[in-house]
Amino acid sequence: GFVSGHDHLIASDWMSYGVQLYDARSREEYHDLIRDYAEQNPDDAVIKGIGWNPAIYGGMPTFEELDILVPDRPAILLEFTIHDAWLNSRALEIGGITSDTPDPLPGVTYWNRDSDGNPTGTGIEFAWMPTYVATGAWDPAAMIPSSIERNFSAAAASGLTTFLNPGLVTPNVNTPEGMFEDLAVTMRLLEGMADVGKLDLRTFVQPLYKNPEANPLEFVERSLELSRRFDSDQLRCFGIKIHPEGNWTSRTSLMLEPYEGTTTAGAAGVKADRLEQVIVAANDKELDVVVHSDGSATIRATIDAIAASIKRGNTSSRNALHHLFWTHPGDLDRILEMNIAVNVTPLFSTDWTGQDLLARQRLGEARTAEQFAAYPKIVANGNRVSLSADVPSSPLEHVSPLFNMQTAMTLRDPSNADSVAFPPGRSGIALDAAIRAVTIDAAWQIRMEDRIGSIEPGKYADLVILDDNLFDVDPSAIADVAVYETIMGGRTTYSGR
Repeated sequence: GFVSGHDHLIASDWMSYGVQLYDARSREEYHDLIRDYAEQNPDDAVIKGIGWNPAIYGGMPTFEELDILVPDRPAILLEFTIHDAWLNSRALEIGGITSDTPDPLPGVTYWNRDSDGNPTGTGIEFAWMPTYVATGAWDPAAMIPSSIERNFSAAAASGLTTFLNPGLVTPNVNTPEGMFEDLAVTMRLLEGMADVGKLDLRTFVQPLYKNPEANPLEFVERSLELSRRFDSDQLRCFGIKIHPEGNWTSRTSLMLEPYEGTTTAGAAGVKADRLEQVIVAANDKELDVVVHSDGSATIRATIDAIAASIKRGNTSSRNALHHLFWTHPGDLDRILEMNIAVNVTPLFSTDWTGQDLLARQRLGEARTAEQFAAYPKIVANGNRVSLSADVPSSPLEHVSPLFNMQTAMTLRDPSNADSVAFPPGRSGIALDAAIRAVTIDAAWQIRMEDRIGSIEPGKYADLVILDDNLFDVDPSAIADVAVYETIMGGRTTYSGR
């Protein structure tokens, strides 16, 4: 059975509602899609959407532009990574966003502003989430159950039997109290489903440490309580995720050197010393930690923190770097030497929805060639690497492990026949390594390799049956192989017959 090392399937469906902007290739196309959607959905109280890219748009969009397209009601459109959002003036008004509104975390979570301090219409790194709630768009009682039903069904149909959900993506993600409250409610909901045999995926969920004001020791204790409360092979609260920065696409990830053509190197909310405190405190309690690792400085700080924890005696911890976008060559060597585990979403480093344009724009040709998406070298070294889609940062239709395997093997976007391998001059990973990355290596990262991830006597009957032998299929056709049946614990969770 396939295993995902990083997908937000539990409570993320709400982020994918509305107009889909991924395929637009110009500002005009974005405008046409938004205008048409608003006209075709006159009863929607809030116009939602996802998928715009500032590189394709030609810069950050403004509320004035969106007001022309949606003048009569609030509009909130998520950028393709889901971290940033574009709002019209009605949404800003409802959210009380003005020149006097303080930024939640300057340099990381903030509102783009003009020279006079007035918001221009884009909220960075989830700054927009309270406004989303204020518009009435957030309905957890309906959205969380429907998200589980839709996303779990699609995942099972793709052959997935197990996944790690590294942090719930709800509008309370920035506040520890709100995050823990949402997590507890959701875990009880999932437990009820498991008790009656309706949980079709082995579900591993992590508390999310994002707010640097949270006391590390207290956070770890609360996470430990949840891990003791939910600790079955079907549903487990597993370790901790740290989200220390923003996103490189919005120049909020922390780099060792400034972004191309700027004097800023980004910022970190959870700075290096606090990052180390959380990792060490968690490892001391035998909790593994995964870290959202976009920027080269964040990756270095995370490696330093893992090294500090090992020096302290935590030699059996299975901490992991997730995303691994921009890695300095010296730090890549350390990842290889220390055999640090990694999770990647291969699609994010292809030319999908203009990522190639944005990479060159943000970091330049030289750094893109040297530092961007170095995971094939890590796979070749033998580190435990897992592949995943990171839904909802990529659409649910890309959740398939076969889709992600093909992407990692070809370095091209399987959904686009015109996709070109990126970065240039790279080689993808081999098929056997890709299979390991969605089975036994992903299982190892969540400490389940003795129970799932391979077909052996004594392990659970978690199986995926495919219509073709992958070793007989061209690498560019792996994503097209049909799933015949998915079995979790001996029970069929999907049948394509």
